[in-house]
Amino acid sequence: MAAVSNGEGQHRSESHVRSVLEQVYREHRQGLFTLALAITRCPYRAEDSVQEAMVRLWQSSELPRDPLPYVFAAVRNAAIDQMRRTATRRWQESASIYDGMPPAVGPATGRGQENPAAAAITAEQHARLRQAVDALPQPEREVVVMRVYGDLKFEQIAEALDEPLPTVASRYRRALDTLSRRVKAVVEAPNE
Repeated sequence: MAAVSNGEGQHRSESHVRSVLEQVYREHRQGLFTLALAITRCPYRAEDSVQEAMVRLWQSSELPRDPLPYVFAAVRNAAIDQMRRTATRRWQESASIYDGMPPAVGPATGRGQENPAAAAITAEQHARLRQAVDALPQPEREVVVMRVYGDLKFEQIAEALDEPLPTVASRYRRALDTLSRRVKAVVEAPNE
């Protein structure tokens, strides 16, 4: 079996590299897809971006010590490349990072039945939150997606984006502030 360098003088077998990539994909596939979707705004292009990135990584001979930010960076780059190759942007506004997720349900009544009024309020709150997240500028949306859906630490996000840690943290803070302002009326609305 061929040895593979991890860029730090250590060698790993190809099977070890592939098993690490398989594990990262199994544990983070939703976050990887959500990041690609946040960039491409098209579920088909997002799937293609994740697949393209994973194939490239699978064929590469090196893997860093912490592969998670490396894989997220590869997916991000593949999604950006996907957008550059695409002449038309007709899907730009048509997809949300929430597409395909199950609808939110409201509190149940005492008999295990869903309370229709509460479900309607909850559905509207979730719809407004979705709109607010989708309206974030792409750099802020990417950080939110990596943090919330990818479960990456700020250090890993900074590495994946090749940005300084304070920049990543400030984007996340700005995104949370923006989301807070945009959904404040929804949160403060009384549940009847």
